[in-house]
Amino acid sequence: MIGQRLLHYEIVEKLGEGGMGVVYKARDTHLDRFVAIKVLPPEKVADPERKRRFVQEAKAASALNHPNIVVVHDIASDGGVDFIAMEYVAGKTLDQLILRKGMRLNDALKIAVQIADALTKAHAAGIIHRDLKPGNVMVAGGGLAKVLDFGLAKLAEAAAPGEEEATRTAGKPHTLEGVILGTAGYMSPEQAGGKRVDARSDIFSFGSVVYEMLTGRCAFRRDSPALTLAATLHLEPEPISKVVEGVPPELERIVLLCLRKKPDRRSQHMADVKIALEQLADEHDSGTLVRRPLPARRRLWLAIALVAIVALAAGAGAVWLWMRPGKPPAEAMLTRLTSDTGLTARPDLSPDGKLLAYTSDRAGENLDIWVQELAGGSAIRLTHHPADDVEPTFSPDGSRIVFCSLRDGGGLYVIPVLGGEERLVVRHGSRPRFSPDGRHIAYWVGHPTNKAPSGRIYLVSSGSGAPRQLAADFADARQPVWSPDGRSILFHGMRGAQEPADWWVAPIDGRPPVPTSALTARGESPRPRKRTACSRARLSRINTLLSR
Repeated sequence: MIGQRLLHYEIVEKLGEGGMGVVYKARDTHLDRFVAIKVLPPEKVADPERKRRFVQEAKAASALNHPNIVVVHDIASDGGVDFIAMEYVAGKTLDQLILRKGMRLNDALKIAVQIADALTKAHAAGIIHRDLKPGNVMVAGGGLAKVLDFGLAKLAEAAAPGEEEATRTAGKPHTLEGVILGTAGYMSPEQAGGKRVDARSDIFSFGSVVYEMLTGRCAFRRDSPALTLAATLHLEPEPISKVVEGVPPELERIVLLCLRKKPDRRSQHMADVKIALEQLADEHDSGTLVRRPLPARRRLWLAIALVAIVALAAGAGAVWLWMRPGKPPAEAMLTRLTSDTGLTARPDLSPDGKLLAYTSDRAGENLDIWVQELAGGSAIRLTHHPADDVEPTFSPDGSRIVFCSLRDGGGLYVIPVLGGEERLVVRHGSRPRFSPDGRHIAYWVGHPTNKAPSGRIYLVSSGSGAPRQLAADFADARQPVWSPDGRSILFHGMRGAQEPADWWVAPIDGRPPVPTSALTARGESPRPRKRTACSRARLSRINTLLSR
């Protein structure tokens, strides 16, 4: 659209693009000034009622006349193109100014006070932003902050469930539309849950923005929008004092109070947050602000240096003693992950090594599935059924967990990794294992202590469908383990009730199982207690036998 006109606005250059439209710099030929033009997506203004409510709220926001809110000059249409003409701010968005380790404290405080002041004004007029994030805050020269897009999220409020995710610039946070409004990583838990929001939702988003200004990292962002929403609903952000040094304890308390999950326990009014931040900013300017004390590294620098030299010499000698030929290496340091009373068992590590799933009765008499981050934080209870839920296993992409439940006669269920709706995959079964591509689940039916041959192995789609039995002509088959390429299953079984048990490999394409007597000849236990019965190298050799 460069060089084109929308009414009396001449498009000069493209400034950016987001889920709610493309922004251009334009020249107002009537008043000879630059403006910002946001061209709205046609599908967002196709519904007349949705458009009417948006225009009503956008006009109300433009009437606030606040120095920290971008002024809306016009909302118009030309040639079927709907657009907003608004104040042009020569500067950068806040997300462009936040450094990897966060902003300087005085800069963060000044900007936070201005954003809080803008929200206070809007909330007093009954206007909720709904999509506050660093990308919606412009910072002009001199540090003047202006909040953009008041009321724009209203366009998506009536969207139908299942609507596509918003278009977004690569690598940037994006707006989730439909039942859930806002941007993953900044939206409140009530937004993430698709519930009705009020001004306290903006307070949560404000806390997320200030957290990022101070630390350089988003409080809840994970590797995918789904995991980010789950973290927003269930996980607490890492304390600011553990991420960066020197942040005043009172400022950290204010931010964490904004980020409380339940609206009733969160800061209730933006005006109160603004006053508290203004007080901190005044104390900072006057030099009376109490910072969190830095580690006392410098006070005993020479003494530490001398101790370090001695320690290095002693350490080198210890390493030589421990690592000399014939001497076993020192044991690795162990970190305790759980300290619950009762039973905690059947752990499984996520593929990225960041989460641990396990079975525990820490919440009562029955067993439930729990997940916790290895880096720290509280455990998340995934299941709440009075029947026992056991044997959690992560999917290869780490987004789901399959587990065995004794509810309603028993079955295998799949649940999102950080909580959500549980879905029944198949009735009965135990020891479920995802295939390497995550498309199938292998499991077996039988009783682990039953000595009589009765075990059966099945495959079922991880989505839905009827199960298919493997090694159907075997008297007993159990302990299924996937090959690394996902083309076959290793299991322990016997063809006839009177025949000796052996390890077998069953191709999932229906070819008959192949015995692997070489494994038992090497002394492998026929009833392995570990999840993996043999190494990937052995499974590779088995696949070679199958291909002959």
